Amino acid sequence: MLDKGETIVASNEKDQSYFCLAAWLTGIAFTLLKGINRDPWGVGIFDLDLITLLTGYLFLSFGRIQAGAFALGQGLLIDIFSSGPNGLSALIYVSVFWGIYLGSLFFNFQTVKGQIIIVSLAVFLKNATWQAVTALLFGSIFFSTSFFCTAAVSIIGTGLLTPVLYGIFDRLRGVPGEEEAPALEDMKDPTWENDR
Repeated sequence: MLDKGETIVASNEKDQSYFCLAAWLTGIAFTLLKGINRDPWGVGIFDLDLITLLTGYLFLSFGRIQAGAFALGQGLLIDIFSSGPNGLSALIYVSVFWGIYLGSLFFNFQTVKGQIIIVSLAVFLKNATWQAVTALLFGSIFFSTSFFCTAAVSIIGTGLLTPVLYGIFDRLRGVPGEEEAPALEDMKDPTWENDR
């Protein structure tokens, strides 16, 4: 028996917490696998930015706080496992979060076009922030063909993959998709029936 004022946690909240936990674990696994499998001469599957995709999905589905915490946490995790300056990855992924937030002010993040544009711009901002901070810290900017190729694959590939993965994430969460529109033959116009 429930006392006055007690509530039962809705299953929807429980499902949301499971998905957030799965997003964190996926981000951790992606970060660790990306660190193990670095191919400096080619473009691989790990050049697609899953952390930015997950940050965008958490922003879209759960709000700014979940997405911001996820971006900061994943950035700190990358800082722990990398040999770069402390705080660099956290700064980069917080800038990704801000890029998604600011992009959602100008584009509709709930449409496919908006998702592609916002996530692509966030990945571009990530690469630009990386170049700006390394230029500031090390005093030189190094541009190469392989960097531009990798950045382009990351920006375009991640942007185009966004609606597909967001649809898969929605299915995993049990969010119903859009209902199909009825066929033209099934729709009845009341004026036609009156003419008979």
